[in-house]
Amino acid sequence: MLKGKVAIVTGASRGIGKAVSLKFAKAGAKLALCSRHLNQELMDQISDMGAEAFPCFCDVTNVESVAEAVEKVQYKYGRIDILSNIAGISPKKVDGMKIPFYEQTIQQWQEVMDTNLNGAFYFSRKVVPIMMKQGSGRIINMSSIVGLTNSEHGPASAAYVTSKTGLIGLTRAMAYDLAPYGITVNAIAAGRISTDMSSANHEYYNELHKKLIPMHRFGTAEEVAELFLFYASDKSSYITGETTNITGGWFI
Repeated sequence: MLKGKVAIVTGASRGIGKAVSLKFAKAGAKLALCSRHLNQELMDQISDMGAEAFPCFCDVTNVESVAEAVEKVQYKYGRIDILSNIAGISPKKVDGMKIPFYEQTIQQWQEVMDTNLNGAFYFSRKVVPIMMKQGSGRIINMSSIVGLTNSEHGPASAAYVTSKTGLIGLTRAMAYDLAPYGITVNAIAAGRISTDMSSANHEYYNELHKKLIPMHRFGTAEEVAELFLFYASDKSSYITGETTNITGGWFI
């Protein structure tokens, strides 16, 4: 589905970012794995598939770092077809309990906004001129159910909620601006997914959410990656500005 396409994946070293990277590689894409840490196991897995990828060390919160990463990808492949903005953080207390708004530090707030929201803006802003010249492109942003509900009965901090809500707004604004250039922009709003981030939550929240979700289980990173693949492919060519929920029926 992605043969000949060049894809950037941020937050590629673990969790959903890793699953998306493997899914794209299997679909034939050439990958730039943007992360602050090299995951050699992931590189080996992609190589074993016969796919091509290179580690692109990057701090999404730093404008210069993002610009350098995008320039490296363009220099190596000559084009960029897909941008998956996945890098994200969600601060919690040491025991995995939620940090109330009034206890959240200015530093925590800034780190979350810089990583989850500003990073997507920085990358998109740098990649879009390349896509505009090509006359095509796909941008997929990793949002969350809390971006739509503002609460998940659990450890989503005020900063995390605000960043994911803002990401949905950014998705819509970008989609409108870029539609005339053949570039689609969509977001994915995940519920509870089995990743390192969710496993860091207090068990109280994990058990509560399994009861609240009609399917009585968390989703997998691979299931989320399937949505990324759809939005990255030509199958989604007439969809833009949308936010797709993957929650196991939570909204029911």
